[in-house]
Amino acid sequence: MSRDEKKETRRALLDAAAEEFARHGPDGARVHAIVGRAGVNERMIYHHFGSKEGLYRAVLEDQWSGLIEGWRPALEASAALEPREGLWRAFTMFFRLLLSRPLCMPLAMHEAMSGWRSAPPATLAMLPSQLRDLYERGQAGGVFRRDCEFELLYCTVVGALAGIGIFGPRFSDLRARLSCDLELAARLGEQTVSLVLDGVTTPGWGGRAGAGGAT
Repeated sequence: MSRDEKKETRRALLDAAAEEFARHGPDGARVHAIVGRAGVNERMIYHHFGSKEGLYRAVLEDQWSGLIEGWRPALEASAALEPREGLWRAFTMFFRLLLSRPLCMPLAMHEAMSGWRSAPPATLAMLPSQLRDLYERGQAGGVFRRDCEFELLYCTVVGALAGIGIFGPRFSDLRARLSCDLELAARLGEQTVSLVLDGVTTPGWGGRAGAGGAT
């Protein structure tokens, strides 16, 4: 097997496994379903990943690293903006990327239910430095409250955005609207980010209008 063929096989397994793990979780996913979807022999899983668990870990790394890499240009561009606008643009772009990678949220749900046993290690220090710098610059300039830490803001925004994708479809009427209007979820995400930023913006600050301002 050539190097290109090996890469293609590995890619096919990652894509097929992501679908299976997102639907059934790491314990319920079936190896024969993965290789059937990928169109390869079962032994290729063990050749490339060592085990089903190794494949699952590789899927998590592949999905989440792809999300972060896609987010990087927006993070870099936002760093040059005013603090509130920069945070708003970065977080709303994150949500659009999340919507474009629909397997990320169900995979994260399965991981959360397992106690994050297989996810790549993460610490608060690994949160995007561009966003931390924007927030701290905003605090220093009187835009944001000083009694709310950046880590709390980050977790609140990401949790609220994930909630749109997880709990929104729980309601049949909203699910119908989301299926008919592909931009609806993105608009809900923009409003959600604005609401959270309103909560950490200094009372009386006059720059709420425009991008990132409450509507």
